[in-house]
Amino acid sequence: MLISRTPYRFSLFGGGLDYPEWFKYNPSRILCAGLDYYCYQTLRELPPFFSDYRYRICYSDVEMASQIDDIRHPSVREAFRKYGDNKRLELTHVGDLPAKSGIGSSSSFTVGLILSLCAMNGQFLGRSKLAEAAIDLEQNYMKEKVGIQDQCAAAFGGLISIEADKEGIRPRRFIAKPEYLNYIQSSLLMGFDGIDRFSQKASSKFIKSIRQDTNQSLLYELESASSAGIDSFGSEKEIDQLAELTRVTRDIKLQLNGDSTNNNTKEIIETTEAAGSLCTRVIGAGGGGFFVCWAPPSRHQRIKDSINIKTWVDVRFGKSGSQLIFSES
Repeated sequence: MLISRTPYRFSLFGGGLDYPEWFKYNPSRILCAGLDYYCYQTLRELPPFFSDYRYRICYSDVEMASQIDDIRHPSVREAFRKYGDNKRLELTHVGDLPAKSGIGSSSSFTVGLILSLCAMNGQFLGRSKLAEAAIDLEQNYMKEKVGIQDQCAAAFGGLISIEADKEGIRPRRFIAKPEYLNYIQSSLLMGFDGIDRFSQKASSKFIKSIRQDTNQSLLYELESASSAGIDSFGSEKEIDQLAELTRVTRDIKLQLNGDSTNNNTKEIIETTEAAGSLCTRVIGAGGGGFFVCWAPPSRHQRIKDSINIKTWVDVRFGKSGSQLIFSES
């Protein structure tokens, strides 16, 4: 039996530029982080007395299947097919945060599953190889419209800088002083609006925008502001400067993904900013889920009191990426 623990993703700068439809033609930089919130997976070979099925998968649903093709969960189906070594398998998943909420939960699930399946077969992938394997599975086998930052954040954990171009992706750890990281984390407040959405729908909208020539100038503005944000983060700038650059990238993404007309998103942004948030943005591709407010700690309670949001989460960046936390043969 194996138990893996894999962090969710927090995007800082470069979101939207991590789709191959963009970076293969326009070299890009992305800054993201693995959160100190995790999904956990237990994987084991099924004992032989379970003769009615070969696969049992427990997540928000419970599946029992005799053939891989009968597995409905796309990540599980394709990962078992590619890495399962024809074993009879049981997989159980639980998470610290809800799925379909903008924190890269699908990719965290995929990364943790590949890690466990490879370990079960005596193979241990490095961080970069693990991220690349998850990207390959999602983009080429599952045929999903996904970027590349979620898998890197899940595989590496902590702060991650990614360079992406036509030659490939190059993720690496982004070094920052502990004092500055504490300052940044204490200046971020994350809320959940209770709306779950399929990232594929939001991502498809964004990719469609990338392909439209009329949006090229907006995308170059997004790239410029994101790059300035990464440089400012590396130079340990104050949160008001980081928040202003985040506002620029947010407003561009709202135009590109169609959320500029989303009443729920507009209400969250306008209400929390009136209460003291320097900048509020939805995390992920859009459509709802988690949002983050840039604000000094002294304003956090006022922001919470300003809007009918029940779930608030402290932003904490983790130190470790996907890893096995238990192994028993």
